[in-house]
Amino acid sequence: MEAESHLLAYAKAHGALERLDDRYAMSPVAPAWRARMAWTERHALAWADSFDIPREALVFGKGGRLQSTQFDLTNCKEAIGTPISRRAILEDPEQLLTWLGWGQTGAGLRSRWDTLAAIEDWSKMCAALPPAPPLIMAARLSSLWRLHAPLGRGDIVASLLIGDRWSVGRRQGSQGGLVALGMRLNGGRWKMATADEAEHLWLGALREGARAHLEVESRLRAFAVRARHVLERRRRNGHLGDLLAFAMERPNINSSDVALRTGLSHAGAIKLLSIAEGEGLLIETTGQASYRRYAIPLSEPGRTYSGTEPSSWSGDGLFTIE
Repeated sequence: MEAESHLLAYAKAHGALERLDDRYAMSPVAPAWRARMAWTERHALAWADSFDIPREALVFGKGGRLQSTQFDLTNCKEAIGTPISRRAILEDPEQLLTWLGWGQTGAGLRSRWDTLAAIEDWSKMCAALPPAPPLIMAARLSSLWRLHAPLGRGDIVASLLIGDRWSVGRRQGSQGGLVALGMRLNGGRWKMATADEAEHLWLGALREGARAHLEVESRLRAFAVRARHVLERRRRNGHLGDLLAFAMERPNINSSDVALRTGLSHAGAIKLLSIAEGEGLLIETTGQASYRRYAIPLSEPGRTYSGTEPSSWSGDGLFTIE
């Protein structure tokens, strides 16, 4: 019975990841969704590191890539969204340590020599593990890392990043925090779990993290349909479509962001935001005057996703910016 349960958990996790891959490749709101995925995973990793990351700690660069600022104190942040090979993870302690940000963050509780020796011991234990599919092996590597804590600081988030890069993190769009997101939604004693319990929790987190991302994509598509109807109803839209496309990509925006994105004056950006708010397409979240911040009415994913999509999410007529 336990083997059946384990097999079922694996099948559900794998199925959720396959749906995520399919949606990632074909979503009509892909740019906005990918930006949201990066933001959500980044916050989930900070949560796993027991760090309440402030809004100003993360910024989107010119290419739309999410970047850290000096306010980001998350351990191992250099490894987030950065590739590394499986060989390097298990066979090159120096490269693994560099990937985890040793040069930027400095030493943990051990000297560099002792840390490298601890990573080598972890690698030997990993090499002795029986063969397993990547999703299961990722859970085992991550659990062993937390158990032995080679760094002496930041080992929780490091374990998640290592497990992620071994399996799901090799897929497109990963920032390394899908499992962290699932752990945050599912709860459980995952930090201390070992053996079969750790594997079950890992597989459950993979499934829940993927489903949460799918839920956000579905909500973005529903918002896009609503926005399209407003644009069709209005006779003159100006930069309203550009504004809504921009707002879909960010958790919140202000007039300065909009002015920079659209080329409008500051006053023009404020007026455009007011129009969108009046149409019910933006909600003011905080601040006053030019410091007001706005967000589209899109709640954070919870554990209520059913795996189905409303009929209004049909393929034709989705929100597009010409």
